[in-house]
Amino acid sequence: MYSCKNEGRKAFFGSTELKSLVFRISSFFQVKLWYNIFVNTLITKNLTAFYKDKLILNNISLNASSKEFICLCGPNGSGKSTLLSLLAGLPYDGLKITKAETLPQVNGKIISSLKRKECASLIAFMQQSEYSQWNFTVRDFVLQGRYSQSHNGIYTKEDYSAVDSLLAELNLDEFSERTIHTLSGGEFQKIRIARCLAQNPAFMLLDEPSSNLDYVYEPKLLEFLKTTAHTKNFGILIAIHNLDLARQFADKIMLLPPQKPLIQGEPREVMTKENLKITFGVELECRKTESFQLL
Repeated sequence: MYSCKNEGRKAFFGSTELKSLVFRISSFFQVKLWYNIFVNTLITKNLTAFYKDKLILNNISLNASSKEFICLCGPNGSGKSTLLSLLAGLPYDGLKITKAETLPQVNGKIISSLKRKECASLIAFMQQSEYSQWNFTVRDFVLQGRYSQSHNGIYTKEDYSAVDSLLAELNLDEFSERTIHTLSGGEFQKIRIARCLAQNPAFMLLDEPSSNLDYVYEPKLLEFLKTTAHTKNFGILIAIHNLDLARQFADKIMLLPPQKPLIQGEPREVMTKENLKITFGVELECRKTESFQLL
């Protein structure tokens, strides 16, 4: 009797079906464990900052993580660029944090304490405008994004291959050997975004990346950024004025009223008439229409 039970037990635990089940369960928990370990985080809590004697950021709390595409919206002068610069570890001269329960941190590290190369390996930051004195080729300009991954700026075949693959993925390979001073404003903007992607960071902070882009490419860019955030293990936070596209593509929206805390959450929760009035000071209302663009 005992031997029969034992043989049955052996047959059960040795079955192909059970081994397959155990493998699937084990793989599931390994993936979950990997994701939990490697979730990137960008946070600050109750941060207040002044530029000289003027209040710019008031009691700002922010929590961003991997695979999130976040749109930061607000009127001119509300502090969007200032907030992004702080999160990138590149605050403007004269800006002073007067209070913060939690200073800006990336993956648990205080950003202001990081060396620039380490910070660049974690955070890619694109300012509103840029002019280069050097007339690089597009390929060499995008290659600069690989600096934080390189050994003191010595680029390898893998770096060049990564850049070429990225330019092809973005349909920018035809510009590869053109010099950046020959590009239009919109073309140069695309190249700057490609340089950020080349950094392969934990987070991308883009200040108005859709400026200078035509109305056809702008939604394509936001769709691409959202897809990139979802398929790669990093988060993307952009400042943008186009509320329609922000509502359409963002996983999370952050409204920044002048000298007030952030209003943040899912688009349908945040984009209310009341919140828009607080943020912009005028009567605005979100309405759903058919999927077409008016000219």
